[in-house]
Amino acid sequence: MVRVNKTQFPVKLRREARERLRRLLHGTASGEELFRTLAQILTPMELLLIEKRLAIPILLARGMSYREIGRTIDVGPAAISFVKHHLTRKPRVPRRYDALPPIRRSKEHWMEKQKRGKKQYYMGVRVVW
Repeated sequence: MVRVNKTQFPVKLRREARERLRRLLHGTASGEELFRTLAQILTPMELLLIEKRLAIPILLARGMSYREIGRTIDVGPAAISFVKHHLTRKPRVPRRYDALPPIRRSKEHWMEKQKRGKKQYYMGVRVVW
């Protein structure tokens, strides 16, 4: 497994890097040309990992079991499951972009709630004292 540092770098720089990759790959006409272009920026191990990831859905579509796929391209069942589930699930929308803003309670609301008194619960059952 490749070890990746999880430290984030500036968003603007990430966008520039993605745009550069898009421009670099946009001009490729064939699979071989694409492979040669990627070989200029990726290590042989990274290329191999990408090829294996791209091969997993092909082998799943052929009806191969996880064990057969693992033997064929030398990957573990966790990698196969990861690729399979990430192909079938819906894209996740970050919570911070929810459509509705969070509810803000006023000071008066909390004072009124405090006046009503605290509800006491014992083992999930409300107890009136």
